[in-house]
Amino acid sequence: MYSTVADANTYFDGRLYSTVWSAASTPDKTKAMEQATRIIDRLNFAGEKHAAHLVRFSLTGRNDFEISLTLAQQALVLDAGLTQATEFPRGDDTTVPEDIFLACYEIAIALLDGVNPDEEFNDLGVVSEGYSSVRTTYDRTTVPEHTNAGIPSATAWRYLKPYLRSGHGVKLSRV
Repeated sequence: MYSTVADANTYFDGRLYSTVWSAASTPDKTKAMEQATRIIDRLNFAGEKHAAHLVRFSLTGRNDFEISLTLAQQALVLDAGLTQATEFPRGDDTTVPEDIFLACYEIAIALLDGVNPDEEFNDLGVVSEGYSSVRTTYDRTTVPEHTNAGIPSATAWRYLKPYLRSGHGVKLSRV
């Protein structure tokens, strides 16, 4: 989990419209925080986990990702990344950025409020419905970016988006 329920309680004490959080039991708050962490860690973030970054740095002797590593060295980097339970910290960072904590809190309260990312995805694509002869028309191009990514809160998405890997670039390496 990225943060504790106690830290989330402190955050929500200073936030408007947080009665859903206040009314929830501690076990439900814990479940929401754990699920929020899993939702965050499903995203494709830029860079490497901190543990993998440290191993790569020690293998190359400098902070240069363009150096080719042997297959054995690549396996060491991969194994190091697997030992770090969450996606953050990343790269040179030794701590989790505040934005990730805030995103975790915002996702947790959205989940406690009953927002289901799967249902949101299905419902927001509806452009027309019918009654007689029952018909529903979907347009998946109108689904908001955060809902498409499985994030139940637009506020959380705004905290997370700067840390995501760009899906539009291609990296070429000369071997």
